[in-house]
Amino acid sequence: MLKSMIAASLFAMAMPALAQDKPALDRNDPSATRCKRIAVTGSLVRKERICKTNAEWRAMSEQQNRDADDLITRSRAGMNPSG
Repeated sequence: MLKSMIAASLFAMAMPALAQDKPALDRNDPSATRCKRIAVTGSLVRKERICKTNAEWRAMSEQQNRDADDLITRSRAGMNPSG
């Protein structure tokens, strides 16, 4: 029991030293990782946890916006008969 108490106290003393090695990133930092729970297609309850950096989430969102704009532009062009 004494050995486990000593080990626990040594571990507790080492934790702040470990935390100082790697500075905490700001939540909005582009290289900070964020995880999101996204619904699985075809399931009412199942969700999948996906983790990416803020920069990756932003790039994915921008690409989806470009794809949506392109789809709308092409569909409008198809509605206007030329001639």
